[in-house]
Amino acid sequence: MDLLSHILKEARWTNHLLVKKTMHGPWGYRFPCDRSGGFHVISGGSCVLRCEGKDALVERGDVVFVMRGVEHELLSDARQKSVDISRFVQLADRGKGQAVQLLSVRYEFPDGSAHPFFNELPPILHVRASEIAPHHPLLATLSLLSLETGEQAGAGLLLERLTDVLLFYAIRQWLEANPARRPGYRSAMRDEKIIAVLNRIHGEPAKPWTLEGLSRTVAISRASLASRFRQVMGLTVMDYVLRTRLEAGRRLLEDKGRTLEDVAQQTGYSSAFAFSKAFKRVYGASPRAASANAKTGLRKPA
Repeated sequence: MDLLSHILKEARWTNHLLVKKTMHGPWGYRFPCDRSGGFHVISGGSCVLRCEGKDALVERGDVVFVMRGVEHELLSDARQKSVDISRFVQLADRGKGQAVQLLSVRYEFPDGSAHPFFNELPPILHVRASEIAPHHPLLATLSLLSLETGEQAGAGLLLERLTDVLLFYAIRQWLEANPARRPGYRSAMRDEKIIAVLNRIHGEPAKPWTLEGLSRTVAISRASLASRFRQVMGLTVMDYVLRTRLEAGRRLLEDKGRTLEDVAQQTGYSSAFAFSKAFKRVYGASPRAASANAKTGLRKPA
């Protein structure tokens, strides 16, 4: 599995359709998003996105992805006031003014710390239709979404699957249009050798990886890999291997039936003691204590 697929799969987000409707102005809705995120697709017309006092025009074919906890508003125009999205079904469509076709999906985020990749993204990703190349698969996905309605047979499941596909393509498109300026996952995704190394580490986190072994898998020297990896990711190869194993262990611990000994074996440690010692050294807490207090998140490895 490639790195981006691994990250999004491990995020374990669940989606729920909020709105799929053609609306006429004036209107305005507020999305609290205290424990969720999501995205909006404008398949017809245009509206205003307001976040932290700043307005942006969202036009036909645009996709807006909102990270967890980012309160924002969608408005028919900048002069309108908003009501909570929970009141959407209570308010009648006025049937006059510009028609806006809106699809909104909410993603529920599980408790615990998010993958550091998401910390490299802005609170709101706005993929503009004008930035999408002709024949890009994102356009095909948007077209399929616009054709599905709640009345068609199987529409509910299709919409659920299509919105996940759209999420993948929207993030990929944004990454392509916004090159990274500092070390991290975004930089790695533009380096063929480093992304290959990351894919191997994530594919088999328990394997006894070494710098020499990883360098052979991508056909570059140890010195070149060490220098290139630090430049692209901002840490050493073996520090990354350590962090990946501990994060895999942390996720396994969320299954209440697993023992520390079981987790240690599945993440490449010789014993529960060895796993716990490494975990506490990096995160400053025992594995069980960190798992029980997952809502506070773990501090990043130094």
